[in-house]
Amino acid sequence: MAPRRRVLSALAAGASVAYAVCSGIGFAGFHARDSGSLIVSRVGVDYQQRQGPRDADVPYTSSAATGPGAEVVFKKRPFGILRYTPGAGGKGAMVQEVIGKSRYPGDPQGQGFSAGVKGGWVVKSINGQDVLNADFEAIMDMLDDEVADPRFSKSVALALEQKGRKAQPVDAPVTVNFATIPGYVYKGEVLGPDWEPAHR
Repeated sequence: MAPRRRVLSALAAGASVAYAVCSGIGFAGFHARDSGSLIVSRVGVDYQQRQGPRDADVPYTSSAATGPGAEVVFKKRPFGILRYTPGAGGKGAMVQEVIGKSRYPGDPQGQGFSAGVKGGWVVKSINGQDVLNADFEAIMDMLDDEVADPRFSKSVALALEQKGRKAQPVDAPVTVNFATIPGYVYKGEVLGPDWEPAHR
């Protein structure tokens, strides 16, 4: 009888541990996953979760973007810019990756390439509104420039319904003025026609 009781006790203890883990009860050294952290709260806010920073990204301060850039008119979305990053303090937006090909005349995802947009350029204004030192999330919401990823479609739609945006998308065509940072050395990837890094 004693061995049987020991087996039953062991089974009961194992079941208790399994219940605790599944229900999210924390133990020392164990951190239950916060499912809420995976929900996209706003398109701009969680942009970096979908288009996260890379090791090659060089930190910058948006207010330092006083050098010449270019004015580009994007007729439709998306613009062909795959990734932007925020500057110090979450201010400003810098282009990091541009699709390296226009597949056909009028290809919206080839607009950035056709206009000569380059990594390291900083968004200075959008449709005449100065955003050089604006919050990154607000700039992303105004641009609304992201290639849709079906993995996030439901969570994005839910988050927009519940929390809204930090700014409303501007109407197209979208006129974006870019500036450069004197002395800034861009070290990101230059993408080829197949969206893969190309040798510079």
